[in-house]
Amino acid sequence: MVMRADVLGDAIEKTLIQNHESEPLIYLSAKGKPLKHSKVKSYSELSGVSIICGHFEGIDQRVLDSYNIEEVSIGDFVVTGGEIASFVFLDAIIRLLPGVLGNDNSIDEESFIQNLLEYPHYTKPQEFKGLKVPDILLSGNHEEINKWRLERAKELTKKIRPDLIKKKDKDK
Repeated sequence: MVMRADVLGDAIEKTLIQNHESEPLIYLSAKGKPLKHSKVKSYSELSGVSIICGHFEGIDQRVLDSYNIEEVSIGDFVVTGGEIASFVFLDAIIRLLPGVLGNDNSIDEESFIQNLLEYPHYTKPQEFKGLKVPDILLSGNHEEINKWRLERAKELTKKIRPDLIKKKDKDK
């Protein structure tokens, strides 16, 4: 099932282009460029985005060739339709909008912000199944806690996503 070029083209011209000219037109596709945090951040700074959601086989290639459409992939997997992908895409953007998370500073230490995965988190009880909250986190020494968090983030990233470490080194 492929969306027809004439039908989709007409919809794009009558609604998206006329009413949302300054917004990027996004087609969520497994063959698109991978969605990265930096791109999500740039989308969150715009007045909006317009999304085309294909289903099963997607949309006619001529539509992509005729309009300034950016193909974006949410990961190296395939889902039945762009509607599902749009939830992930929009949530990633919306959570970066001012006031959405309640504390705007909370996004500063998340995974991918500095090409690192986020450090581990702990809460009560202090001991669970013989595993304790690291003493440093109970110390109240914020400078040492921050150092510990950075080291754990680096260790996790090196172990689970070494590609991010390489990217960080390349970006320097």
